[in-house]
Amino acid sequence: MPLALTLLAVPVVALLAAVWLPFVNGPQLWLGLPSLLVWSVGWVLALTPALAYVEHCRRDTGTGTGTGTEEER
Repeated sequence: MPLALTLLAVPVVALLAAVWLPFVNGPQLWLGLPSLLVWSVGWVLALTPALAYVEHCRRDTGTGTGTGTEEER
C-alpha cells in the first residue's frame, strides 16, 4: 500500500505545484494551448490510473469496508 500512495502523491503534488513552476505558469503555449492547461490535463489523466491502482491494492489487502454479505467476504 505505501507504493500505491507514493504513486498517487506524484500527480497530486504536480497539480498543486503547477502555479509555482515558472516553466508551467507562464505565457508560453504547448501544442497550441496554454501550458498550465496542458500540464493540468496531463496530470489529471495520470491521476486516474493512480487512483485505480490504489483502489486495486486496497481491495487486495481487504482494508475496504465492503458492502457484500458475510459469505462473499
